[in-house]
Amino acid sequence: MIIYTKYKFDGDVSFSRFIDIEEVTDHKYSCLGQMTRVTINDGRIYEGFADEPYLTGKGNSLTLKWYDDIDYETFHLRSGDMTTIFIPLNIVVKIESILHSNPRWGHPAINRFVFSGDVKSRLMKIRNEKN
Repeated sequence: MIIYTKYKFDGDVSFSRFIDIEEVTDHKYSCLGQMTRVTINDGRIYEGFADEPYLTGKGNSLTLKWYDDIDYETFHLRSGDMTTIFIPLNIVVKIESILHSNPRWGHPAINRFVFSGDVKSRLMKIRNEKN
């Protein structure tokens, strides 16, 4: 069983429950395009923007995309290059995602699992430095 938690953009929990691997592969609980944090059975944590699960006869994986070249001072991309990582579903113990965290919805294109308050404070600091 996998613990699946969806957060609102402000960090409040929208819902949290146990899910089966089949619920991920059947797209019942999708985090497509959202900033997602995945914890695996040895405690390692991966963060990135979720893509469609990678489903093959050899095994099923969660896929996360990372932007390759980000200026974390300004939250601007230096290139559009991305890296895809594949995490086998059978080693996943926890999936967390932030609703409306895709850059299309205003979230900066960063590879960090952060809520709106953290993003806003960083953007305000950048704005104040420019003035």
